Amino acid sequence: MTGGTWQLAVSGSTNHVLIGFMLFMMLTLFLTVFSSLDEHSAREFYVGDRTSAAWKSGLALAGTFTSTSLLLTVTGVVATAGFDGITTATSIFLSLGVLLLLARPIHLSGACTLGELLSLRAPGTAPRIAAAVATLAVAGPFLVVQLMSAGSITASLLGFPGVGVQKICTVMIGCLVVTCGVLSGAKGLTSVQVLAVTGTGTALFVICAYALRAFHGDIDALIGAAAQGSTDPSRFLSPGGTIGIGSSSSLDFAGGQLALVLGSACMPHVLNRVYAMKDPATARRSVRYAAGIVAVLCTALILLGFTAAARLGTRGIFGGQTQADGALMLLARSLAGGTGNGLGQLMFAAVACALFLCILAVVGGTTLAASGALARDSYHYVARRRRSTAPDELVIARLAVAIFGVVGISLAVLAQGHAAGFLAQLSTTVAASAVAPALLHTFYWGRFNRTGLLWTVYGGTTLTIGLYLFSPAVSGSPTALIPTADFAWFGLSSPAVLSVPAAFLLGWAGSLLGERRAGRASGWEEDPSAVDTLLLTGRRPAPSHTRTPVRPARRPL
Repeated sequence: MTGGTWQLAVSGSTNHVLIGFMLFMMLTLFLTVFSSLDEHSAREFYVGDRTSAAWKSGLALAGTFTSTSLLLTVTGVVATAGFDGITTATSIFLSLGVLLLLARPIHLSGACTLGELLSLRAPGTAPRIAAAVATLAVAGPFLVVQLMSAGSITASLLGFPGVGVQKICTVMIGCLVVTCGVLSGAKGLTSVQVLAVTGTGTALFVICAYALRAFHGDIDALIGAAAQGSTDPSRFLSPGGTIGIGSSSSLDFAGGQLALVLGSACMPHVLNRVYAMKDPATARRSVRYAAGIVAVLCTALILLGFTAAARLGTRGIFGGQTQADGALMLLARSLAGGTGNGLGQLMFAAVACALFLCILAVVGGTTLAASGALARDSYHYVARRRRSTAPDELVIARLAVAIFGVVGISLAVLAQGHAAGFLAQLSTTVAASAVAPALLHTFYWGRFNRTGLLWTVYGGTTLTIGLYLFSPAVSGSPTALIPTADFAWFGLSSPAVLSVPAAFLLGWAGSLLGERRAGRASGWEEDPSAVDTLLLTGRRPAPSHTRTPVRPARRPL
């Protein structure tokens, strides 16, 4: 999501719509903070009170998936590429299958940060530092993209889509959202996530009803008109609309789908929802509920993508822009009569309110995950060696949210107006290349150890970021972040097809090397049995700092 240009003509009714949007935004922020006034500990700040029913946790989990990247990107890709957009929506849905595989062991661990999960196999400070690095590498770019979206949407409601106004709106909305995150914590965030998916579902239902009404309920006629509105009707309903011809392009597309399947399930703000669930059975039921909700939302987005192609056409969607992310916003106005119609402006504002809820839910979850990495993994366990008090940790956690949010707002302002949409893909790919292999190895391979863990996390993160820096997403093309430069020697826009398998191989090779070193060492051995006990018996292991390592026998001098 790059923050496209969706201009709304200024009029009296537009001012009323804008006032309504601002009132809605302020009411949502107030309810978020009010619902979390009884949080008194750092753990409650990270994961809440863990009392939500399965249906509510499922709604909240679905709310973490309904980011602006999902809503705007999927609709735009379906509208301009047809079949490949359906594949993208399907990949996002399949990621919930990966999360279902991880939900039970994650909750059994009793963790509330990624560092606590990774320390199950490898006690000590190094795994927590690695987890903090991976969390920030995923959360940072994703936060920037969401804040850019917030600035673009608000500027469009104001009727001034220029880059300067977008930057001002990014700062204003970003400060409000980050302040809300500092005050609310996980419990208030849960209410926002439930409200986000409910409001988004309602807005999409209304727009879908208008779309079907415009074509008299004839889905076949809608799809046929969508194909005719595309630039290449013969390929609109065939695979390959976005990848062109050639093996490298096919690998690029396959890597992007692999990153979506593994990375969407292992984003830090998604894992935070699993930490906050009541028990393992509730966690699995919640993931199933969320899968059903996300499936319905993806179906609605596919339908709206076809409608946008049919009514606006590919050229009308791009409108001189390099991205098609404005398709949903343009369609909302078009279905209700255009910019000069009060109903069209109202529908536009309804979609904007839904997107604002999504931004608030995702930004809140992302900053909370970063707070856990900074305050708990880095400060409490590493810097203070577990000697910090609960009140001190809570203060540091809130401060971490503020600092991370301010840095994110600053970077979003600098990136506004540039082709920075690849940052969302970067976040997802890092999660797929570093977090997903580490978790799958941790829970489902008994020989995984400290060396393998560090190789997986650092290797996957470094390889992904390094390949992205030298890819066409950063330089060497008119749509790159730096279009005037060309140092893109790596030909793929998405390196997941290389980085994900490499991360799994690094974990395997590092673990074998770690075993050999442990066999020759005279120091402390690692104790990987805690995770095996967790999976076999369903009982939570003792915290990593209380497990007693085994000292091997000393060789005689």
